[in-house]
Amino acid sequence: MGGLLLNVLFPLYLLIGFGFLIGKLKKDVETKSISFLVLFIFAPALIISSFRKIDLTYSDFSCTLLSAVFVVLSVWFLTFLYEQWVLKERLPALELSSTIMNSGYLGIPLIYLLFGNEGLPYGISFMIVMTVIHFTYGIFILKRDLKTGIEEILKLPVIYAIILAFFLKDLKFPDGLERMLELTGNATMPIMLVAIGISISRIKLSSLKLGFTSSSFRLLGGLIFSTLAVLVLSCNDLLSKVIVVQSSLPPAILNFVLCDRFGENPDIAASSILIGTFISPVWIAVTVGFLSWLY
Repeated sequence: MGGLLLNVLFPLYLLIGFGFLIGKLKKDVETKSISFLVLFIFAPALIISSFRKIDLTYSDFSCTLLSAVFVVLSVWFLTFLYEQWVLKERLPALELSSTIMNSGYLGIPLIYLLFGNEGLPYGISFMIVMTVIHFTYGIFILKRDLKTGIEEILKLPVIYAIILAFFLKDLKFPDGLERMLELTGNATMPIMLVAIGISISRIKLSSLKLGFTSSSFRLLGGLIFSTLAVLVLSCNDLLSKVIVVQSSLPPAILNFVLCDRFGENPDIAASSILIGTFISPVWIAVTVGFLSWLY
């Protein structure tokens, strides 16, 4: 747990803190420009670079895909029921924050710390699947209209990066191009974390309650529904552990970027990320303890 706090969570909080200070000191800094750069330059490079590192069997990938889809739809439905019965209104930012987890910046280092190199291909494949879901179903949640959602999806280079990465997976790139893609992709998460810090510096206190709600659905729902999925699908033990751990992580950083991009309550997304990430060390320990008992 000490390695998790020092090597994974501390850098994350530090960058959010830098963004917070920037937001307080520079009131004219806008996050929309940062979000644009992430969606159109840095995230596509991250996807192409990451996709080239995975090598899985059809059975393992099927387990990963079906589990991820089940978790996403189940947690979304749980959030939808809460909106209908308690809030009496739809809040796309709440639905997205409850549904999509931080399987990249937090998930990949965590999987490496917990399961070593053997777990990395599983962790990266789960991240790729969630990226596809994030930029398709996630945008549909925000736009709430199939035609408009499809139009918005087709405007994002991330979608074409996913398709391109699939066809270029086995192609040998020149070393310089490979390094450029990796360096550009690696810049994605730090930039987004700083943007989140800026947004948190301007957050409304009224958003914290919704942030806590979405984080609760994200963490608890992810653990319950992912466990059901891997047991029903009979995934191998290591893959099952990876899926459950990554499904039980706090809201994704890109949720804020998308909400900011489409003007859908980015303060809710930011508060969800803040609260979810803050309580994640305890929740990760609970999840790991649960897996030790289960397996």
